[in-house]
Amino acid sequence: FDLEFDTNVATQTDLGRVDEVFSPRGGVVFKPAENASLYFSYSKSFLPQSGDQFATLFPVTLAALDPETFENLEVGAKWNINARLELALAAYRLDRENTRAVDPMTLLTVLTGAQRSQGVEITLAGSITDKWEVIAGYAYQDAEISRTTAAAPAGRDLALVPKNSFSFWSAYQVLPRWRVGAGLIHQGDRFATLSNAVTLPDFTRLDAAIYYTLSDAIDLQVNVENLTNALYFPTAHNDNNITPGAPRNVRASLTARF
Repeated sequence: FDLEFDTNVATQTDLGRVDEVFSPRGGVVFKPAENASLYFSYSKSFLPQSGDQFATLFPVTLAALDPETFENLEVGAKWNINARLELALAAYRLDRENTRAVDPMTLLTVLTGAQRSQGVEITLAGSITDKWEVIAGYAYQDAEISRTTAAAPAGRDLALVPKNSFSFWSAYQVLPRWRVGAGLIHQGDRFATLSNAVTLPDFTRLDAAIYYTLSDAIDLQVNVENLTNALYFPTAHNDNNITPGAPRNVRASLTARF
């Protein structure tokens, strides 16, 4: 990957970097039965320190940094319970190296060295009956610094990553033109930053929806998010800048097909 960046802000600076990284990927799928499959996949990729938009190598320190690398291993299974409903299970391990983050103490961008995320997830998606649709998922994820750096010691948890998360959504056709839906999102507690000094509490948000078919070409949909008007904190920018989730809100939309 060959990147050149020129800036004329303040003084003219011409920066460039060439990264050559072996990035293989591959996978194997085995079907022990017609309605089931087992798989294994491996991949390694890299990202220049210019970011995924390849926007800049400025300041000049970025041009001297090795690219961020990602190595992912995944095994899993999928089972078609019937023609409409699928159950999937996966276990994975993702290693990232040469990562960058803002040191919560100095507010300077520093290398965090290496991170490891590993976990399992299970999903159920499809139709239980002709009228009843469901999608549900649970994930357990352990994400931490795997090599001590100036930003954080090894073993410290990554920011904004809950160990446990769960989501569920279900919709039911109550009448030929009417469908109702409801679901919830749950996330366990997680740290606001790499300092691991501030914990965002776990939360559960309840949502609902109503669907009405006006004609063969037009549908009306009304969504209610955070039905119980719960106070929760889904994300943070630093230890002192915590973002609350949206209060109860209603959104209506019309969809037309041509």
